[in-house]
Amino acid sequence: MSENMIEVHNISAEEQAACQCWDLWESGDVSEFAYDYDQDVQFIVQQGEAVIHTQFGDSVAIAPGNRVIIRAGVSGRWDIAAPIVNRYAYL
Repeated sequence: MSENMIEVHNISAEEQAACQCWDLWESGDVSEFAYDYDQDVQFIVQQGEAVIHTQFGDSVAIAPGNRVIIRAGVSGRWDIAAPIVNRYAYL
């Protein structure tokens, strides 16, 4: 069941400021990669754009200003349109 396996919300300026102490992740020059999520993670997109495809057939577009939560058990394939920079934290 894929319901609520990936959640995307727009963030406030306060949330953007608060996440700056989270770990930094950058995609670099890759245009696609796959990742199996073994624990819940949240991240806030700082730069870039991508579409995350799941094994359930869902596709979620992400862009700067989005807070994304990906639940454990998701196998995701990222199609990156513009290099991604995220601040992330495990839940």
